[in-house]
Amino acid sequence: MKPGGAGENQRYALLRLGLACDADCLFCNVPVESYDAAMKLSTAQALREIDRLAAEGARRLELSGGEPAVRPDLERLVSAAREAGFHRVELQSNGLALAAPGRAARLKEAGLTHAFISLHSHLPKAHDFLVRRGGAFDACVQAVRGLVDAGVETILNPVVTRVQYRWLPDFMSFVGRALPGVESISLSVIQPHGRAWINHSLVPDYRILSPLVERALARAALLGLRVNNPYCGLPLCLGGWSRRLRSCVEWCEAELGRRAVDGMKVRPPVCDACVLSSHCGGVWARYLDIHPEPGLRPVLSAELTR
Repeated sequence: MKPGGAGENQRYALLRLGLACDADCLFCNVPVESYDAAMKLSTAQALREIDRLAAEGARRLELSGGEPAVRPDLERLVSAAREAGFHRVELQSNGLALAAPGRAARLKEAGLTHAFISLHSHLPKAHDFLVRRGGAFDACVQAVRGLVDAGVETILNPVVTRVQYRWLPDFMSFVGRALPGVESISLSVIQPHGRAWINHSLVPDYRILSPLVERALARAALLGLRVNNPYCGLPLCLGGWSRRLRSCVEWCEAELGRRAVDGMKVRPPVCDACVLSSHCGGVWARYLDIHPEPGLRPVLSAELTR
């Protein structure tokens, strides 16, 4: 999830097409082994779902997986979504299948408006290690450049882990220098669920991560890059996000009266004094099993929230 205009957030829909994927990410929170491996919408089923979501009033559609770009019918589904009335059709992808020559241009021609691409690091070895695919970094960068050149608005979604978190400011510099035209960055932090719970040594200590995020945000601002804090990012009191609330999904959703309550996040007692507690879910419950002291710093003055 990402921040956006009020009307856009109210008309948001996500369609998971299946769990097939051409990557094998160490931190995947919807790993194929945890679900029915045969879970996949046929083309006919996907088309019916698109029509249903449009009839319910959704005007922004996100196509997710697994990896949607491995489907040969993806262009048809994108085209159908635009014909059904979706003004924004966004593809969530690891970029591997989008590096093929002409693929980005064909998706743009079909009506794709946005792409949400998981580029996890500017360090090729770190990116390839996290997705467990050799050459994945080069393919992902090629895909991003192809999408930008085709006119698809492109958002990067690095998932921050202990493997690469110390180089976050340099990641911002890389994007500003090597990937001009990228619209924004959604700064996710690894969730302690799915494979990430098994590989929980990848989950960073927020006390160390928070100042690095602040430095990365300062670097991004100098480069003119817009960075968002998604639901799977940091609590609002960390990373400098309390001074950038309009870039935080939880804040924006709460302002619209749509607070996410799923039981996976908790607010420790220290949160009771925070003026942001009504808009913040706190930390992942399982995070506290890994790092019992998250370093939360209650925001005490409403002036700091603007």
